[in-house]
Amino acid sequence: MEAVLAEMPLALFTTLSAIGAGAFVTLAVALATTKPSAEQLGKIDKMTAIPLALILVSFIAAFFHLANVMNAPQVFAGVGRSPLSNEIAVGCVFTVTAVVYWALAVAGKLPAGARRGLSAAVAALAVVYALFMGLAYMMSTIPSWDTVFSPLQMVNFALMGGAAAGVLVLALGGLDAEALKPAKKAILVVSVSGAVLGIAGLAGQAVTASGLQNALTLGSDLVAAAAPLIGAGVVGIIAACACTVLALRAPRPLALGAAACVLAVVGILCARLAFYAMSLSVGLYVF
Repeated sequence: MEAVLAEMPLALFTTLSAIGAGAFVTLAVALATTKPSAEQLGKIDKMTAIPLALILVSFIAAFFHLANVMNAPQVFAGVGRSPLSNEIAVGCVFTVTAVVYWALAVAGKLPAGARRGLSAAVAALAVVYALFMGLAYMMSTIPSWDTVFSPLQMVNFALMGGAAAGVLVLALGGLDAEALKPAKKAILVVSVSGAVLGIAGLAGQAVTASGLQNALTLGSDLVAAAAPLIGAGVVGIIAACACTVLALRAPRPLALGAAACVLAVVGILCARLAFYAMSLSVGLYVF
């Protein structure tokens, strides 16, 4: 467990970045389908600082994983060759685009058509960023991670967690169940499919890891040790999804939206810690 907790900075990075990025998918869906008033739109724009803050905190957490923070710029030296460098590069492109969108929106410089187009572009980049976060772990030296389940988890955790954060932003913007009605079905699909496929990815990784072993460790032992984290992650993810769905139906969705966001952070964080706990390398296992 001590070795798993050592990965907490990366677990926080992938959790908060995924939720923050995924929120822009839900916001893009809402902006494309609903008709908020000018006052509500202004509040939504201001509250979009919440997912941006999650992304900022995630990058700060990632720095704590570096042995020497001064070496951080060298991460970009491997762009095009290193999955980690590609992940950071895509993350920077997404974050800059999201900040530009937010700044223009808050300043009132985005007409309706431009807002929908730019928000859709930010949403697409969010999904690409989540995909690259998962691809960064597909390395031949750690076969328990080197599967399609790694990106599957990250993309769908981003969609599910982002739906929770997005609904919270919309609730803070003053949108209730009636105002969200045109977007309800699409957001529900994003949240539920994200939860189901994210859990499926976690289960798939556990099954894969349980069939592996190296000179010192059985993958099945790692999965057994990670079982409490897996269970907590699944429960948290399902609860977050349920609160998101209920918030979409509630006349006052703020409390449920906030609960969904907190549960998403807890559930995805536990799932990410379980992911690191099921790390089985081809050489001597050091955990």
